[in-house]
Amino acid sequence: MSAELRIIDSDGHTMEPADLYERYLDPRFRGRVTGQPAERRVDGQPIMKHPPDTISALGFTPERIRDRFGDIAPDGFTPAAILRGLDVEGVDVSVIYGPLYDCFVEGMDPQLSCAMARAYNRWMAEYATDSGGRIVGAAPIPLFDVKAALKEVEYAYHELGFRAFWTRPNQVGGRALGHKDFEPFYALLESLNVPLSLHEGSGSMMHNIGSERYPDNWLEQHAACHPLEQQMALMSIIIHGVLERHPKLRLACLECGVGWLPNWLHRLDEHQELVGWRYAPELTMPASEYFRRQCYISAEPDDTLLYQVVDYLGENNILFGTDFPHPDAQYPNAVKTFLEMPRLTRGSLQKILWDNALRFYGFDGATLPVSNRAG
Repeated sequence: MSAELRIIDSDGHTMEPADLYERYLDPRFRGRVTGQPAERRVDGQPIMKHPPDTISALGFTPERIRDRFGDIAPDGFTPAAILRGLDVEGVDVSVIYGPLYDCFVEGMDPQLSCAMARAYNRWMAEYATDSGGRIVGAAPIPLFDVKAALKEVEYAYHELGFRAFWTRPNQVGGRALGHKDFEPFYALLESLNVPLSLHEGSGSMMHNIGSERYPDNWLEQHAACHPLEQQMALMSIIIHGVLERHPKLRLACLECGVGWLPNWLHRLDEHQELVGWRYAPELTMPASEYFRRQCYISAEPDDTLLYQVVDYLGENNILFGTDFPHPDAQYPNAVKTFLEMPRLTRGSLQKILWDNALRFYGFDGATLPVSNRAG
């Protein structure tokens, strides 16, 4: 069946080069960012905090990476290497979300944070150019300084050609993402007709439920932070009226599983019915209807509860994400695993693998390149 279906990976990744900031960071900031990616420091302070032995436990050592990804890994995940991986899976287009978490550090100089995001975006714009349109970069936007964030959106859109943006779902300076301070950010994205994705990550120095409650156990950190931070961000954005005020804004929750979504939307609907008149008076419809109108969630290849989400929500709001080439990706069998998902029709697969991503990202399906399928 995979040969008959076009496929967009809505949650792809790569590895940024070790000399990213030496090459692409504005000179006035360059001396403040030092060290290799796994041990990066800003102003002398570490910006990642993993429990002991996390990297080796995940198998993200050079030897295990070579064993896992074969001839793709020695190239250092160059565009050509990523394209070979996409061909193995039969994926036509991959939208890449970092893994740039360096610029999302609570308490960092906001100007430096945005400068680091700009450095990554400059590199990614060049990186994607070498892919023949099969790699699409999403630009990270830190929100510590909203005015600076707006400048980065404008720069990435007008100067670098980005048409997709993302940020973390965590609180920023004690403010949830529905806070009024972020209103100009949402207004700008809506006016540009570009989508916003939320993507969590463990280990970085942001306030999140995983790292703060389970500092010494990566299993607990990672299992908790991805879905729970997304739930809280989605609740804040809906309940505080962001989607009511910006009905054309497209929002996606990525790499957080899907099984929690029906229960969460049902719970929000119930609470809105109970006390919405007091705490969410601006809303004109149930939370679940805002999601149906303009939100998306990415399903992972082994999300076996996906059929329950389809039963509750329909298939129009679901994207497909492989997480390639992260340690928990299902490569080289991500697409094969997904196609074996129980109780999904051919029509549902068509929407989840292709149609919904066209709508979310604003792609023209007729112009997108086709995978050189390897199998």
